[in-house]
Amino acid sequence: MRLYPGDIGAATGFATDTDARVLDRDDAPIDVLYAVGNDMHSIMGGTYPGPGITLGPGLTFAYLAAQHAVARAKTPLAWEAKSAAV
Repeated sequence: MRLYPGDIGAATGFATDTDARVLDRDDAPIDVLYAVGNDMHSIMGGTYPGPGITLGPGLTFAYLAAQHAVARAKTPLAWEAKSAAV
């Protein structure tokens, strides 16, 4: 298989919130599911202005997702809290 470099990229992907959590059809975050980079809908409004445009947002939202995941890991999930209370 031959591979050729190009300047094509993704401009559409999963809808996410400010913590990079993937949103469902009702725009509610899906618990512990994150998307960044090319898997995340472009912050450029669905356009792809040029190569590397996903690098900055990818790094930024990866950081935000990691911060959210760490904070979330310190808090029990809702079903864990309910079963512990029984």
